[in-house]
Amino acid sequence: MTIGLSKDENAGKKKNIFSKAVNITLSILVLLMAGTVAYVMIMNSRGKAVSFFGKSILTVVTGSMEPSVHEGDYIIIEKTDSKELKVNDIITYVSRQEDIKGMYVTHRIIGIDPDGSFLTKGDANKAADRLPVYPEDILGKYTGRSRFFEFVGSFANVRKLVLLLVIIPLALVSLYEVKTLAKVFIESRVEEKLSEQQSKEQLIREEIEKEKQRLREQGSIESEVKTCGSASDNEKEND
Repeated sequence: MTIGLSKDENAGKKKNIFSKAVNITLSILVLLMAGTVAYVMIMNSRGKAVSFFGKSILTVVTGSMEPSVHEGDYIIIEKTDSKELKVNDIITYVSRQEDIKGMYVTHRIIGIDPDGSFLTKGDANKAADRLPVYPEDILGKYTGRSRFFEFVGSFANVRKLVLLLVIIPLALVSLYEVKTLAKVFIESRVEEKLSEQQSKEQLIREEIEKEKQRLREQGSIESEVKTCGSASDNEKEND
């Protein structure tokens, strides 16, 4: 004999499966995010850029672009067609200078040669760069700072480390507790409403039964009256 699940049991089962799927998905996303952040931090510490969907993240290691770009900034570089670049744009490129050959440099364009190469200079430097920058050496155009990676990378600060290790976990636990309490409150309210509804339905059923009983009694009385009336009529006819 096969016993089927009720609608409520099916709904509860589906809800549990959905909840587990959501938890697994969120866990995977958190792990991916943590892994991505760690990868970016490690690669940047080695002087290498990390690219995502046409954008690269790179750490500035010198103050040659002060005050526009600061040493230690995590900057976002967007891949751009070299033909669209113009004077005053800030670009990141691979240097050909012997002392820093192969390293990324982020400087401002101060001129464009007829052959399509660019003349560059750091805002804080007195002289322009010795060698021109060719399109094939350009990583992309500077578009801004990544404050998220700057925040993550600044946890050498003791106060921020305490914030990360103590306050944030406590806040997450508090949010979880609030969520749990809210769930319990909602469930209790639902149960209370169901109880009230059931009580109302019970009262209505009782009232209906009372009315039915009253009508039955009234019908019985009327039947007895009619019976008595018929008996009286019969006695009169016999007389």
